Amino acid sequence: MPNFPCLRGLELYQLFMERDIFASPVEPLFNHDNALEKDILQDWLINLAKKNARNINESHPQQGLFKQINAVETIMYAAEKLRIAQEAKYLAIELFDRFLYNHVHDLHDHVLKLPMKRQIKEWQKIQDSVSNQVLLRVVSCCQIASKLTSHYKAFLFQVVSINRAKRFLRDCGYRYASESLLQSELRVLKTLKFQVTEPTPIVYIETMLEILGCNNSKAEVKTYYFVATKLLDLLYLKYHAFYKILFEVTSSSRSQSTEQKKKFQKVKADQLLLAAAVIGAAAFMVQQDKADEMIEEMSRITRISQNDIIDFTSVLIQLVEEE
Repeated sequence: MPNFPCLRGLELYQLFMERDIFASPVEPLFNHDNALEKDILQDWLINLAKKNARNINESHPQQGLFKQINAVETIMYAAEKLRIAQEAKYLAIELFDRFLYNHVHDLHDHVLKLPMKRQIKEWQKIQDSVSNQVLLRVVSCCQIASKLTSHYKAFLFQVVSINRAKRFLRDCGYRYASESLLQSELRVLKTLKFQVTEPTPIVYIETMLEILGCNNSKAEVKTYYFVATKLLDLLYLKYHAFYKILFEVTSSSRSQSTEQKKKFQKVKADQLLLAAAVIGAAAFMVQQDKADEMIEEMSRITRISQNDIIDFTSVLIQLVEEE
């Protein structure tokens, strides 16, 4: 592992500034008396790995294009105000990125079918309209995500109703009729062809931590989880900077050829690798002397090489150090 200083005590508290990381988070209940059987966990991980492999194969160069820092900050702010679950927050980010890419692509195809002299003017109108509707689309993604994660305890997190969505938008200076919110939610769903149930990185993280806890009863999985969510927040906020640094570290190059971009896109789409590395970074920050052991365990669980996990983990810790 790289020789980064281990953040402890006051330093770690100041980094996250929310609450003592050694307090057990409300969800999930790792290695609880009612925890899943090992065979079920294994089957669940295999299923996630298959989905991950499919997503890697279907990845495209523009994936993640709209995970810009201002968009991610807006979604995180909306998620907090709308009180949606942790998983719903990450799902909303993924939905927004996929929706906006497909939405803009569809609109661009529409403009190209117009007479040449109308294209520039029409495209400018569309750009303005898309910009003006960004917050509305963010709320729609939060609404959909909240419904898909409604298994969380009702007194903690709630499905985002039309009225709650309207109040949030009104507080932000926007007034929309209920019909407009319904139409926006339907637009997002149709644009994504109703394919909105893909697992997010937090699902991979939770599953792997549950397995880790079963394999190693001394692992601080609850603490790792809380730190991991903060690292995942940072990774989303620094998405493009992170993968730029990762490419430079792994390829020893600052520029990407077309072929390199294509290969590296598969790395960006690999959520199993991301989850393993986030857990490795969390372990490093909580118990530096246990980090190598935890990364080795992540490698055994995922069948991903330790070197790949370490490369990813090192860049993530570097981002923390720069904050």
